[in-house]
Amino acid sequence: MKLFGKITGKPKPAGEAEAFKNALPEGEIVLAPSAHLAEEVFYGDGDSEYRTVFRVNDAFKAAKSHAGEVEMLHTYAPFSGYGEEGTYPYLAIQCDDAVYIAVEEFKESGAFTGALELTPLSGRFYFKAKTEYFGGLMYFYGLDCCEGFFENQGLCMVYPKRLAGTESERKLMDVLDEAAESYREERKA
Repeated sequence: MKLFGKITGKPKPAGEAEAFKNALPEGEIVLAPSAHLAEEVFYGDGDSEYRTVFRVNDAFKAAKSHAGEVEMLHTYAPFSGYGEEGTYPYLAIQCDDAVYIAVEEFKESGAFTGALELTPLSGRFYFKAKTEYFGGLMYFYGLDCCEGFFENQGLCMVYPKRLAGTESERKLMDVLDEAAESYREERKA
């Protein structure tokens, strides 16, 4: 069970770009023909609990994150039984400064600095966008979670920059689109 919200301070980029260099073996992203439900309980104000659920392709496995700004982490591990923190590509709910500031800026102006692609949305998500992210790329949906208690979050797919414009990138974007389409929150008493 997690509690998420704004994280202050600058993320540490040291080593992050290096991580992307050996992130993924050569070749195409291999997706599974099936998906599973990712589920977590978050706590809002008072005694409110929120059950968050979305579908994730079975090539992505749940992993524990030691970073307070990364929730519901699923790393690309098609031939493993579990995911591993620090590997790429990964899908997660994030609220680090890069995401938080982008969502906040979008809510104020309808755009954000550094967006490579940006599509405004209505409903649960404010937008979907692609941006550079510490030596890699991040495709993400901006949202407020748990009835707005946790502002400026992102449902994110982070991956190596060398996948830009490839079939593998399209597959990763499709995985995140499916997660966003199936994203649900349910408030528990």
